[in-house]
Amino acid sequence: MKVVMWMAMSLNGMIAGIDNNEDFISHDSWLEWLKWVKKSGCLVWGRKTYEIVKTWDKRYFEDIKGVRAVIVSKNKDFQVKSGFVLVSSPKEAFEYLSREGFETVVVTGGSENNSSFAKAGLIDEVVLNIEPVLVGQGIPLLKPSDIEQRLKLQDVIKITPQLIQLHYEVLKEI
Repeated sequence: MKVVMWMAMSLNGMIAGIDNNEDFISHDSWLEWLKWVKKSGCLVWGRKTYEIVKTWDKRYFEDIKGVRAVIVSKNKDFQVKSGFVLVSSPKEAFEYLSREGFETVVVTGGSENNSSFAKAGLIDEVVLNIEPVLVGQGIPLLKPSDIEQRLKLQDVIKITPQLIQLHYEVLKEI
């Protein structure tokens, strides 16, 4: 199974503002993300991302209807809505989705979840939508840690006149 970390972010690597505000992320990024998620049929969010998305307009949940949504939380008692699956680690998410027959999974936030998948060596590709904005303080793509992964650029797509998408392969060490 292939794991794709897919994120929209500011030019300087922030996936949200300091207060978890994502207002700088365009609707065009949402639509691009939806294409990837619907094609794969599944997504993985961290607990914090799930809690933030729950506060959004209900139409966003309608957009992912029919997609297998897995939430990673160390708290095994954390409650998720019907239709969501709770797991306790990236490895458990990977194993669950593999057993369910998915060929590709989209890991899509947040910072701690992204870092956990990277540290476990589970990410095969990285897709980044780069928004034309600089965010001075916020939540970075990865939680600060000792992660270092080499990438190979696969594609650069101009989604709109202002929005670009970078697609990388993660180079696995031999």
